[in-house]
Amino acid sequence: MFRSKIKIALVSVGALLAIAATLAYIFMPRVEPTVTLGGKSYSVSKSDFGSLLDYDEAREVLERHMPGITDIRQQSVARPLTLVDMQPFYAAIITEQTLLAVDAELRQLKGSSVVMYTTGSTQVGIILDDPEARAIVDKYLPGFSTNPDIDQGRGFTLNFMQKFNREVINDQVLANINADFEALAKSRAGIQ
Repeated sequence: MFRSKIKIALVSVGALLAIAATLAYIFMPRVEPTVTLGGKSYSVSKSDFGSLLDYDEAREVLERHMPGITDIRQQSVARPLTLVDMQPFYAAIITEQTLLAVDAELRQLKGSSVVMYTTGSTQVGIILDDPEARAIVDKYLPGFSTNPDIDQGRGFTLNFMQKFNREVINDQVLANINADFEALAKSRAGIQ
C-alpha cells in the first residue's frame, strides 16, 4: 500500500514537471543569438587624430611611439586631421619612421566591438537603459518607454511582446526597429 502511494506521488510529480516544461516552452520568449559587429580598422593616413585619441588601445600606441602627442595644446584643431596631415606641424615628433611603426601597430588593432541590438535577442530592459536605442523604439512605438507598466516587460524581447498586441507591434514595425538598430550599431562601430 505504501509503495503504491509513493508510485502515485512520483508519477504525479513527473506529470507536473512535464506540464511545467511544456508551458515554459510555449510561453517563454524565443531569444535569437546576439550579433556583434567588429570595430573599425585604424591607420595613420585614414584615421583622424580624434578617433585615435578616443580609442584607448590606439592612444597607447601613439604614446608609446610619440610621447606627448596625446597632450598637445591644439588637440581640438588636430582632431579631424590624420597623423600624415599633422606631420608637417609636428615634424620632430611625427617622423617617417614613427609613422611606419605606428601604422603597423594600428593595423593590428581590431577596434572596439559593438553589440547590435535586435528585437529578437535584446531584452527590453537593455533597450530602455540605452537612450539612443530607447529613442528608436519610441520612434516606431510612441510612448513605449514611458508606459507605466513597461518595467514588467524588461526581461522580454520586443518579438515576444508582439504576442500581446500584434496590431501595434507588427512585423513592419519590428523590421524598422531592427534596421535602425543595425544602423546604430554600425555607427557606433565606425563602419558606416
